[in-house]
Amino acid sequence: MLPQPLTVAGRQVNLLTARGKVGPYSRLQDRYVRAVGRVRLAPGEAAFEVTHVQEVEPEGTGRSEIHPSFDQTAIITLSAIPDRFVWRLPDGRWSGVQPLLVYTVLNHGQSELDFMFRTNDILCVQVRPQDGGTPWQISIPAPTRNQERIVIELGGVYRQFVPLPPDAAPRPGRYTARVTLCGIADYTAETQLVVGTP
Repeated sequence: MLPQPLTVAGRQVNLLTARGKVGPYSRLQDRYVRAVGRVRLAPGEAAFEVTHVQEVEPEGTGRSEIHPSFDQTAIITLSAIPDRFVWRLPDGRWSGVQPLLVYTVLNHGQSELDFMFRTNDILCVQVRPQDGGTPWQISIPAPTRNQERIVIELGGVYRQFVPLPPDAAPRPGRYTARVTLCGIADYTAETQLVVGTP
């Protein structure tokens, strides 16, 4: 999935179907990557013939590190992908952008991280304009069956994607996105994003 559409032969493409020798890259599923290859348009799909894929950290990623106990360490990151975009093109057409917030908690300690929540809302998300104004807020429910608990094993990662709708950042300007585990303020990360003028 491309957060910003690619224009190929006059056609805007947001989704590419990976083709070729993609087996070695399966571990990068649901990761932000830099990919090299060739796009070929076919009826019903845009195929991407992969020659190289490398995981990269998005620009502007916010990061914090916490130590809840002597044997626990967590690294919390938040990225806006892309961190600069426009909703509308100069001619007024929709740009096709689908910005995402990517929140991760990496267990970097010596014991598992175990969270119990009072409700099944796991992530609390806020996007606020830096020039003031009312922030946009949403709570994200757990995607698992055991909706009130998250366990992150040693070396494990909890990762959640949050699509941003236009009303999250409706006007051109700078915004601060803040995401935390609901009710657990220590697990907070912030990042910046910019909505440009068409």
